[in-house]
Amino acid sequence: MIHKENWKDSQTHFAAFWEKDYEKRCGMAIRTPCACRGEALLPVPAGTLEEAYTSPDALYASWKNASLRSRCFGEGLQAYYLNFGTAGHAAYFGAIPHYAPDTIWFSPILEEPDAGLLHFDRTGGALRRQAEAARELAQRAGEDFFVSMPDNCGIIDALAALRGTENLLMDMAENPEFVHEAREKILEAWKAAQADFFDILAENNKGGSSHGWMQLWCEGRHAQIQCDFSVMISPAMYEEFVLPEIEECARFLDRVTYHLDGQEQLRHLDMLLSVKKLDNIQWTPVAGQPKTSAFLGELRKIQAAGKGLVLVPDKEEVPVLLENLSSKGLHLVLNGVSGPEEAEELLRLAEKLAH
Repeated sequence: MIHKENWKDSQTHFAAFWEKDYEKRCGMAIRTPCACRGEALLPVPAGTLEEAYTSPDALYASWKNASLRSRCFGEGLQAYYLNFGTAGHAAYFGAIPHYAPDTIWFSPILEEPDAGLLHFDRTGGALRRQAEAARELAQRAGEDFFVSMPDNCGIIDALAALRGTENLLMDMAENPEFVHEAREKILEAWKAAQADFFDILAENNKGGSSHGWMQLWCEGRHAQIQCDFSVMISPAMYEEFVLPEIEECARFLDRVTYHLDGQEQLRHLDMLLSVKKLDNIQWTPVAGQPKTSAFLGELRKIQAAGKGLVLVPDKEEVPVLLENLSSKGLHLVLNGVSGPEEAEELLRLAEKLAH
């Protein structure tokens, strides 16, 4: 892997993390800027915004260049996820993607609450195009960098993309049978697509699977799950419409991490912690909310329930997090680290405060 010299050591740390333990310190993934060491950067093909997200040529050049420009420390990985849009599996049912410089969003297509209108083609359409791009990228990446799973997360989130958020909120009150039926159809398609991507990417991922922005790797099949839509519904609605999805996704995967996005989801935390197959909670403080370290009580509760923690804090928060959280099953992803000296200092601090 480009600019990563400690892969064997990282494997040991990842193995400890998944078993809710630690090896000398908690997991700590750091990538710092670095020079290209004489290797020429690749020209990135000019094209449309859509091609920037979907063209294997553009993605390979961009990701190879990003790897050449960064050096990995701790559990830092050269791992880049296939960004076909959050809850991108909505496209498999015809949701129309719209490409912007920093995001992809979808236009709803379901004008009526009729699950019979949802049709999934495993061998054609959007999934076929994505799978072909993933296969070509994985082959070209070789040993240089990981191609990690696409952002296909959230079954109800995908349904919201297909139906429209306001319509889905009304459906939960007025057409619950539609929501249940549609969720099951999307869930089955999600499982089929995930299986295809795992198979395509396994060799590139050294027989396992990686997650790009969480900087995680494991020997089995791991993916992120979520329900960002849940910030708008009650615990009772979460239990009825979302919890079955979480439990089934967790059963399908070998390892599973739930992306908890913002403090509004805290009202669902107890239900999440009740899912035995759920390995980790990834905590994200959203814009305008307190930082990660402001929620130490909730983070300790997650650890006390036997779940791992994946955190993406400001680097200034690291000391208080290391002091107040167990190093067992803890994985910190640190951005904005200036260079090797600061990275090594943070790793030493993690070892000093390990407990």
